[in-house]
Amino acid sequence: MDATIVGRVVLNATSDTWTDDDVIANPGQGGQGVLPVPNVYNGWVQNLPPQWKARLTCRQRNPLGGDC
Repeated sequence: MDATIVGRVVLNATSDTWTDDDVIANPGQGGQGVLPVPNVYNGWVQNLPPQWKARLTCRQRNPLGGDC
């Protein structure tokens, strides 16, 4: 199955957004209470706990091909 965008979350404040502090640097770079899982980077599958890795399809475990 190919990746699909299923929704969007806007993390930019507007004039009526309640905040508890100002963003100093790197807006949209975490700290907004949103954790994308899996957090995809080179090698992320290798670092998954075995019980999570077992739930992935072969293509998810090997997106560039290989043993599927």
